[in-house]
Amino acid sequence: MEIYKQFRFSIAELCQRADRLIEVYERDRAAFAVYDYNETVIEEMTSKTTDLKSFASDDYYEGLRMVATDQKNQKRKVLEADICDLRHRVRLVCGVKSSDYGLFCFSKLNVLSDIELVKYGLHLTRVAEPRLDILSKRRVTRDSLDKMISDSDKLASAINVQAKVITNRSEKKIERTRLANELYKIMSELCDVGKVIWRGKNDAFYRDYIIYGSIKIIKQPVDKPKLELPERL
Repeated sequence: MEIYKQFRFSIAELCQRADRLIEVYERDRAAFAVYDYNETVIEEMTSKTTDLKSFASDDYYEGLRMVATDQKNQKRKVLEADICDLRHRVRLVCGVKSSDYGLFCFSKLNVLSDIELVKYGLHLTRVAEPRLDILSKRRVTRDSLDKMISDSDKLASAINVQAKVITNRSEKKIERTRLANELYKIMSELCDVGKVIWRGKNDAFYRDYIIYGSIKIIKQPVDKPKLELPERL
């Protein structure tokens, strides 16, 4: 689900402008009362501003994603090392042209996705188990197969953790953007009324309600992560 910001500056700047608008509203409370605005609107805007400030930045969630990805990559390297070690030992025992060697379907690991590598690691242990008697000549043991199974499980877990972190980042962006749009809607309405109140009466007070002011507007991309979500197990 895509949610677009309805304003053209950062969320942090939106909060700053909201703080300023709260101040000028308090100054002009009596004038707003003529248009039937009361405590409810300012309480709502204050509450949404506070809630929006409490959200962690997207950089924070990106940091969590980077950590989860790094941990997943480390688990992948361990499993790849297990597989390479088994391949060398099977080759020494069986020879690359034997039917037993062919059953393992050894292939280039870099072409396998993370999920495929997990499944492949488990496949190798299933093929090796009934051949432990002959593979033991090169010290392929029950313990070494158990380690490969364990390392496959650890990679699977790390994949799921990474997927959850990416999903959480996306959900938080949606929540933050939705709340920011709600705040901006209230601000826009109050600014429209404020300009009506002070148009032709007080230029300085009128400018307080120009929501974009004289600050340069910078177009920003939509707050949506462009990351491919890994498959869940």
